[in-house]
Amino acid sequence: LILSHTALSDRPSPWTRLITSDHARAIASIGGVVGIWPVQQVANVSSYAEAIARMVDVIGVDHVGIGTDQLGLLGPSSLPSYADLPQLAAALQAKFNAADVAKLLGGNYRRVFEACLA
Repeated sequence: LILSHTALSDRPSPWTRLITSDHARAIASIGGVVGIWPVQQVANVSSYAEAIARMVDVIGVDHVGIGTDQLGLLGPSSLPSYADLPQLAAALQAKFNAADVAKLLGGNYRRVFEACLA
């Protein structure tokens, strides 16, 4: 299961993409991936990396990815362009080792995709 773009919230309101920690743990418990959305209170690429790290703290690095939805955002993005992905990678490298950054930037999605093809 992939929840493609969301973020953590202690009390998500109805009709929101935000999820609780328990919801995120349920997705991780079946091997899924939660993609972190670059909106909400996320101001820039560094804070986007922090939001990703918060989700990693909750469900582990094997179950988190980016969830940009660049073409579908209704407001500003902390990752204004895919050209900013190197900045995100650098911000994540300050928090994670190279193997974990690779998981976060697509490796975890690839694992789920490959499992679906098996």
